[in-house]
Amino acid sequence: MKLQLGFTLSELMIAMLLGLLLTGSVIGVYLSNSKTAELNTVLGELQNSARTTFELMANDIRRSGYLGCGNASRVVNVLNAANVAGSAWAIWNGGIEGFEQPAPAFNGVTPLSDTDAIRLMFGSGRSYTVQSHDATLSQLVLTTTHQIQTGDLLLVCDEALSGVFSVSATDLTSIFHLANASNCTSGLGFPLSCDGAAGTTKQYAVNAMLMNFDSVSWYIAASADQQSTSLFRVRNNGAAEEILYGVSDLQLQFMDERSRSWRDADLVLDWMDIISVRISLQFVTTGTSELQLPEHMSRLNYQVSIRNRI
Repeated sequence: MKLQLGFTLSELMIAMLLGLLLTGSVIGVYLSNSKTAELNTVLGELQNSARTTFELMANDIRRSGYLGCGNASRVVNVLNAANVAGSAWAIWNGGIEGFEQPAPAFNGVTPLSDTDAIRLMFGSGRSYTVQSHDATLSQLVLTTTHQIQTGDLLLVCDEALSGVFSVSATDLTSIFHLANASNCTSGLGFPLSCDGAAGTTKQYAVNAMLMNFDSVSWYIAASADQQSTSLFRVRNNGAAEEILYGVSDLQLQFMDERSRSWRDADLVLDWMDIISVRISLQFVTTGTSELQLPEHMSRLNYQVSIRNRI
């Protein structure tokens, strides 16, 4: 009789157990790599979105305080809204003002509690050269034709002074700054006299510069779909623009030139001394399988220097 050789039941059970352990290990490695890949994808998308957002914010921060004409710090603002507390032009502050939580409302929108906000002011867009200025007629004659419209906010400057006003009328090469519902005076001189008439007059020099004037604010508020929170940018008194969906926090700190220390907004002594801004954004992130990034990976920081300091 020929002997039949094979595996015993115990050997088969051990082999099956080892096979299961090996298969489990392979599946574990696969799931771990899959989760890591998904995490890296989410993180990459987050970083791409954040990079664009930080550049937009940085562009506004770098331009804050820009007045042209040697960037003289004295500014006369004749806009009626400038005399209303909380308006987009209420306080010049060298073109920058941060708001420590709780931040005030912007154009009727209250930022998310426990988040910071920032307002930036600057001259922007195309600049025009002033050929002559008739302070009596409130008329600025330019050296070229223009595309400025009635109601636009403008900044005019020479080496001594800058004036912010609303355009009351235009013609082919002229801009007028008469007292009206937007301008509390036609005079663009210092000291400001909001008398509804000529106020303090000043004749700006030949070759003075004229450009648009912007007041831009950044803050966190409920998203348009009310399902999350977003980072918003609002220009002047226009409608807020939803820049980035899924941002849950904005924190800001400011570098003081004198002490070379970082300060929260409520500890800034003089905004003219601020030379740099540190931005921290917290993102709400989920992957395709509701993967949540750890907090330290979903908070990104950025630092921006202000160009326009005398």
